[in-house]
Amino acid sequence: MRLTFLALGLLFMAGQAFGQQSGTTTECEDKYNGMTCKTTPNPPSIGELLNRNLNRKNPQPAAAPATSSGLSPEAVKAILAEQKAERDAKDTVDFLYCRQNAKGSVTNGETQRPCADVIEYTKAFCSVNTDAERCNLAKSKAEVEKAFTALLSEYNANPRHNKSWEQSYFGEKFSKLTRWGCMSFPDMTLPQRDGASHACPNAPDGVN
Repeated sequence: MRLTFLALGLLFMAGQAFGQQSGTTTECEDKYNGMTCKTTPNPPSIGELLNRNLNRKNPQPAAAPATSSGLSPEAVKAILAEQKAERDAKDTVDFLYCRQNAKGSVTNGETQRPCADVIEYTKAFCSVNTDAERCNLAKSKAEVEKAFTALLSEYNANPRHNKSWEQSYFGEKFSKLTRWGCMSFPDMTLPQRDGASHACPNAPDGVN
C-alpha cells in the first residue's frame, strides 16, 4: 500500500502583491520490512514565481542610516557652522574690548579671562588662522589713517569720480575701509569722500 501525505506551509509577506506558499510532500510506502517514507519540496506556486520575478526587476533600496540625533547630516552641519560663527564673533568682540582695555577681563561662560591672556591667545591663533576677521584688523590707528589718506587721494585724482559708475566703485571701497577701520578701533573718527568726518558709531552702512 502506498500512502501520500501532503504537508503545506503558508507564508505571507506583508506589502507584496502575492502570497508566498511553500511546503513539502511526504510519500510513504508499506513494504514487507516496514514503512519507508520520502519527503520532497513542493514546486513553487504561481504567486512565488511572480514575486521572484518582480523582486529581480525592482530591488528594494537600502534604507539610509539615521543619525543618532534624528537630524540629517546637512542639518547637523548647518548647526555646527552656526555655533562656530557665534564663537568667532564672541572671540572677536573679546579681542577688540581687550585691545582697548588691556588691564580688564572678559567672561567666558562662568569663568573670567584677563585681557592680557586674550591678546596673547589671539596672537597665537592668528599665526595659523590668517583668514579670520580679527586677524586682519589694523594694528594701529596710524595704519587706518594712512589707508584713508591713500583712498581719498585716489578718489580726488580721478577726473571721472563724479560719474555714476565711479561713484559706485568708490562707494564700495569707502564702505569696506570704514568697516575695517571701525572694527579695528571703534573709537575712531574717519574721513569720507564727501569731505565730512564720521565717528564710528555713526559711520555709514551701520558700522558700530
